[in-house]
Amino acid sequence: MVTLSLDIGGTRMKLALLQDGRILRERIAEAYRDDTYQKNLDAAEREGKALMAEMGLTRVGGLGIAFPGLVNPRDKVVVSANGKFVDAVGYDLKSWVARTFACPFVLDNDSNAALVGEVAYGCAQDTRDAVLMIFGTGVGAAAMMDGRLIRGKHFQAACIGGHMAVEAGPDAAPCNCGNIGCLEANASSWALPLFARRDPLFAQSALAKADVIDYKNLKDCADAGDALSQKLLRRSLDVWSAGLCNLIVAYDPEVIVLSGGISRMGEDLRAPLQAHIDKYAWTPWGHPQVRLAKNPEGSVVLGLHRLVLDEIAGNPAL
Repeated sequence: MVTLSLDIGGTRMKLALLQDGRILRERIAEAYRDDTYQKNLDAAEREGKALMAEMGLTRVGGLGIAFPGLVNPRDKVVVSANGKFVDAVGYDLKSWVARTFACPFVLDNDSNAALVGEVAYGCAQDTRDAVLMIFGTGVGAAAMMDGRLIRGKHFQAACIGGHMAVEAGPDAAPCNCGNIGCLEANASSWALPLFARRDPLFAQSALAKADVIDYKNLKDCADAGDALSQKLLRRSLDVWSAGLCNLIVAYDPEVIVLSGGISRMGEDLRAPLQAHIDKYAWTPWGHPQVRLAKNPEGSVVLGLHRLVLDEIAGNPAL
């Protein structure tokens, strides 16, 4: 069965056609974070049907939709968008899917979908107890215990792990969720330029000449010896390490999966996080293994594929 996955992120949307746990074809399109959800769904319909046409498909067996916020996967509705997509909360996706793709569908948080993808097809196939940290515009998280996603009564357990606090006090960084001191507010793609530009070293830093201040440029500048870039990279690694220790205490995983764009740092990301956990996490049974997603750009769409198949088979991951 061929399914279509739609991952609408903070700055872009990814679409993919999948079959038997494999990505057949995919494309990237712009996401309109500060505009209406309807505008994004119109683009998703256009791009999705174009992708189907490339493979000669007029229908798909199912559709998976990921959203970067809180969702109710049982009723298939967005619960909280946290400043993204102004009309997403309560949007009638059931009617939209019936009108556009006319197939069974699932809706889930993007981090939850990513963890399902890695457990079903990726680097965590050998465990039923795992957590994930995914790096996009923000930082997402997800947890699975004994093979079941942790969701919570209000659908916000684990998946907003990027909003665990890692600092406190009057100088703690404000977060877009309304709290202060969140992991995401201290080390994420959206927070990085804020920390860079207010640092006294910025004017003399190579980052001041960069077109975009992101983690790719930060890593390149740090490797070239730029002092501010090295400082900010060390700080980010410390923040992510603290966040992972919080997830370990909360969910007792055997495996920790790193996914999303920043995970392309590879061992320069994984190794220091593993070293911190080995030294500081209270895990008398041993040490959780930190692993890199096999396909960090594909974790979410693969997970949506699995969730759709389970939904059609009558075994929804709720």
